[in-house]
Amino acid sequence: MSASTVLILFLVAMLISIVVGNKFNAIGLLSMTFAYIIGVFLIGMKASAVVATFPAKILFTIIGICWLFGYANENGTLRQITLILVYKFRKYPSVLPWVFFFIAGLITMTGASPYAPNAVLMPIIISICLSTNMNPLFGSLMVNIGSYLGSQVPWGQGANIQKGVLEAGIHAAEVDSILWNGFLTCALFALISGILTFVLYRGWRAHVDNVDFITMPEPMNAAQKKTFALIVILIVLMVIPSLLGVLGVAPMKALSSQLDISLVCIALAMVAALLHLADAKTVVNKHIPWNTLMMLAGVSMLVGVATEGGAVDLIGSWIGGNVPQSMIVPMFVVLAGFMSVFAAGASVVAPTLFALVPALATSAPTLNYHAVYAGIAIGANASAVSPFSGGGSLTLANIKQDDIREKMFLPLIVAAAVLVVVATVLGAIGLYGLL
Repeated sequence: MSASTVLILFLVAMLISIVVGNKFNAIGLLSMTFAYIIGVFLIGMKASAVVATFPAKILFTIIGICWLFGYANENGTLRQITLILVYKFRKYPSVLPWVFFFIAGLITMTGASPYAPNAVLMPIIISICLSTNMNPLFGSLMVNIGSYLGSQVPWGQGANIQKGVLEAGIHAAEVDSILWNGFLTCALFALISGILTFVLYRGWRAHVDNVDFITMPEPMNAAQKKTFALIVILIVLMVIPSLLGVLGVAPMKALSSQLDISLVCIALAMVAALLHLADAKTVVNKHIPWNTLMMLAGVSMLVGVATEGGAVDLIGSWIGGNVPQSMIVPMFVVLAGFMSVFAAGASVVAPTLFALVPALATSAPTLNYHAVYAGIAIGANASAVSPFSGGGSLTLANIKQDDIREKMFLPLIVAAAVLVVVATVLGAIGLYGLL
């Protein structure tokens, strides 16, 4: 079967999986089924080869991270840290949006899910907006955009999904530099977007008559203190050796290669379980996103089968030979942003588009493929505030006031489009290729 035919089958299968699967909460199952049918019966792959496309390493990493942070969410550690910080800034309401912006970034910088800030912060920021005469949409956007600060940390969930794709391609030797570039440029995009949002909504005009509208939170309990200590240990183990290794300290580079985030998180989660920091069964059932994991697995298998049939290389070669090089990064930003409106950016969009870059880099040798990888990741993040995507849907789900929730649906769609435009412009001027 020709690569062009495989490409058509792949695109049709992907479209059906997302549209139909999203309705029945079965994107992963449909993708796996299509991978089986196309791979075995149409391309002629062995069944074992199709099974081998199952992304076990990526799933193991996400499970490990979610397992640890499930304790932090279940026992209220992240929420308590937020309440304490907000209380300290209660007399400066115009500063509070930035407090939430950076708290959201700090949460994702720990390696937590990019959607964790929404669950922890959204009910609080909406309440604060109503008390300080700020637009609730403004507050929700500051949380969502703030999460982009750390959404691409090399030890986080999104980056580890991307790492799995990179390690299977021709850029495996440059994984660390590609991931660090993605993190730093995405953080820069978040800062620029946060400033633009603050200016657009005139955040400095926030005011309140009673500075005691936020009550003093209770101190962290023993379980929360211990959980916080485990998170600090994780950050130290993931950041210090990695940074020193990048700076040329050979022993730290060797140590960093041995500190696999999934295994470190599982070891720390074991400590949390032994210390009874939360109900272990609840953590596993409630805080490990099993449906998202199966969706990622199915899409990865479908992409793997398409790659085996030559479809992915065909797309990359066509883009490299027909799209002006100066437009490749902006094009991928727009494509990633559009896809992320309807599908999960980290688990569906990024791995799908990352798989196209090796063939693209081969056909366009002078292309700054680091910028392409970063553009894909940033585009996928930018439109995550859409109500149809993870960030936007969680935003609406965590707003308890019905009237506010209804009024924010369309504005969130507009905000997603504007953020993609900002990301595209920054990509077009070469921002993502500076590092």
